[in-house]
Formats: sequence, structure tokens, C-alpha cells
Amino acid sequence: MESPTLKAAGATWWHTDDYASPNLTKASMGEFFHVVLSTGAQIGEVWPFNYRYARSMVLVSLFATEAQKAEIESKTRYRLRKPPKVHLA
Repeated sequence: MESPTLKAAGATWWHTDDYASPNLTKASMGEFFHVVLSTGAQIGEVWPFNYRYARSMVLVSLFATEAQKAEIESKTRYRLRKPPKVHLA
């Protein structure tokens, strides 16, 4: 569920980028979630690529404003992008 406070501030959904996402380690996940939660952004879903392997890519969706996105990207090496859109002809 989207936060009404964030929605009123103009927040949109973002996904971590395929090539700049956290990986399945305590250090990577801890750093990423600490920064995201400290900015006030909302975490949507977390998708580990293959949970059986350490350092496997993890994709995360976030509900955040542009300012929160910029803060997350400035404090971490991870990058966010708009979610893909499906266009039906």
C-alpha cells in the first residue's frame, strides 16, 4: 500500500537498476535498506535472483520522491530507474 504522505509529496515507484543493484550479502543489503529507510522512502517488493547463492542480484522496488531517489543514489552505489511499462497493441 502506498503511503498517503509520500503520494501527496509526488512519490512514484522506482526499481533498482539491473547493473547497479544490491547483492545477497549482509553488507550490501544492510547498507541499501539502511539508507532507504533513513530517507523515509517506502520499500515495495524484494526479488532475489537466486536466493541459494551468496552475492546473487537482488531487485527492489521503492516508492519515493525525486529528492529521496537522489539522496539514495548519492549515498550508495545503487541506481534506481522507472519500472518498465508494457504496451499492448
